[in-house]
Amino acid sequence: MTPNLYSHQKHTIQFGRNMSFADLSEMGTGKTISTLGIISQRKKEEGQIKVLVICPKSIVQSAWVSDCEMMFPDLKIIPAIGSKNEKVSAFMEDGNIYVTNYETMNQGFDFSHSKLDILVCDEAVRLKNPHAKWTKAITKLGQHIPYRIILSGLITPNNLQEIYAPFNFIEPGIFGKSFYSFRSQYFTPDPWSYQNREWIPKKDSEKKITDKLKHLIIRHTKDECLDLPDKIHTIRNTEMTKLQKQYYSEMKKTAILKLKDEMVPAVTKAVLIQKLAQISSGFVYDQNKKVHRFESSKIRELDSILFGELQGEQVLVFINFQAESKLFRDKYPGESFIYGGQNSHNQTENINAFKGGKNRLMFASVSAAKYGLTFTNCSHVIYYSLNYSLDDFAQSQDRIHRIGQKRNAHYIYLLNKGTVDKHIYNAVMNKKRLNDLIIELIEE
Repeated sequence: MTPNLYSHQKHTIQFGRNMSFADLSEMGTGKTISTLGIISQRKKEEGQIKVLVICPKSIVQSAWVSDCEMMFPDLKIIPAIGSKNEKVSAFMEDGNIYVTNYETMNQGFDFSHSKLDILVCDEAVRLKNPHAKWTKAITKLGQHIPYRIILSGLITPNNLQEIYAPFNFIEPGIFGKSFYSFRSQYFTPDPWSYQNREWIPKKDSEKKITDKLKHLIIRHTKDECLDLPDKIHTIRNTEMTKLQKQYYSEMKKTAILKLKDEMVPAVTKAVLIQKLAQISSGFVYDQNKKVHRFESSKIRELDSILFGELQGEQVLVFINFQAESKLFRDKYPGESFIYGGQNSHNQTENINAFKGGKNRLMFASVSAAKYGLTFTNCSHVIYYSLNYSLDDFAQSQDRIHRIGQKRNAHYIYLLNKGTVDKHIYNAVMNKKRLNDLIIELIEE
């Protein structure tokens, strides 16, 4: 066993050497290294091993390949990313571990005759939808592979029903013959939902479900295995500008915003919430995706924080809209940015400039920066805007709160009073409470 591992990682290796399991340890505790340790140990015992790892594309190189090459040189790891032809070539190479992204499972690859020993699904919240094409393909493939592992810091990112697919992958039939039999056993239609389409847990379902699957789970928290500093959370309630209030009130009442040269409608409730969140951030998209900006209370508060109390500190600012990214690129030229559609070379330059201290500020799209990045050079995060994803929320927090962080991690949330900002924040907190409840039941 590699001597440089933490004791909790060695514990995971002993737990999972000869069984399918779920590592639900907190983000930042080194689940990737623990899994590589299991693979290395089995290779030593059996002489040869073939493993397929499926994970988000952003962590193929930054986590799996780099950790394997640094810690386990006895294993040959091959990234299978890029075009379909490039993936085919990678899978034809001789190696121990093949790492690819979830989208590969939608491209018609047939691994059922590959004689794989282990199948690993990292960030297994991607399996939450049992009807998704890649979930079905991965579950079917798992039936041909003796050992199956899922890694995830979250177990129920949105609701309790999402626990079904990942654990049905690990142990087929653990919750019955199908998702529908699982749902009928543990849930009942919500009488207050539209046409009873929503389902809510029956009495004691949380405990009954966790009792079924607890033997498959190992979990380590950062508090118990790493000497990390505290997390400190602060909400900054801001007051919208006069123009923002006018736009917000008009959109909320009529679902239509009348701008000087444009009408901006909200045709569904979901779109309306998006439009209200945009107005709270100081802009709105029209029907042609054109961005209309206006003075924002959040910008004022952000400037006050960045050039007041956090003057001289490196700060990571998370955003959710492309328009916000463009706004900050115009407002803070020369700082670092991560956003959707950015080319890999430019993104790497921006990351290195921030990590190396050349740039003080990093403005990052949550969806583009939530996996595989470590910013322990920084101890301050500001959420300029939020979305409803617990996975985005939890993953983004752990960019700074992980091995290597020496200072307390500070998180500031900019929420405009009387807006959907607080509604979105509360919705995410409710999802977090459900996830924490399930984890608590498992630990008990």
